[in-house]
Amino acid sequence: MSTGRVLRTRERVFIRIAIAFVLLIALGGGLGLAAEGIEGRTALRDGPVGALTPTDRRCGKESCGWIGTFTGTEGTVTERDVQLKDDVEVRRGDTMPGAIDGVRLAEDGGTAYTADYGWRAPVVKGAALAVVGLAVATGLFLMLRRHRAGRAG
Repeated sequence: MSTGRVLRTRERVFIRIAIAFVLLIALGGGLGLAAEGIEGRTALRDGPVGALTPTDRRCGKESCGWIGTFTGTEGTVTERDVQLKDDVEVRRGDTMPGAIDGVRLAEDGGTAYTADYGWRAPVVKGAALAVVGLAVATGLFLMLRRHRAGRAG
């Protein structure tokens, strides 16, 4: 078997695994980001209005976010352990605020959004990640196919 243009079996298997991995990451991550943005848009349009009283903060590598109790303005909706999504950067040492008014609760009840939440950015990032991932996977598939055709011919 020639080692020139023809791919060996191990290389073809590796490329197939790479295609599956790229698709999984791109579509899973891309659709997840886009879904977050769409959920935020829906909550800002249709979600119940109320106040979030922070009780804790959840920190990642770069920033933190407030976790608290959401209470609807009519007092009929109360949810605990609600994560707040907004456009304000929270740091580890920031003082916990009092109630944050004008917050809208998502349908799942686990996330609330302020009016300044930028829902477009996650949708655009998610779509871009999915498109780039599909392009990379398509390129790998075409490369595999071209080498398979080269072997046959």
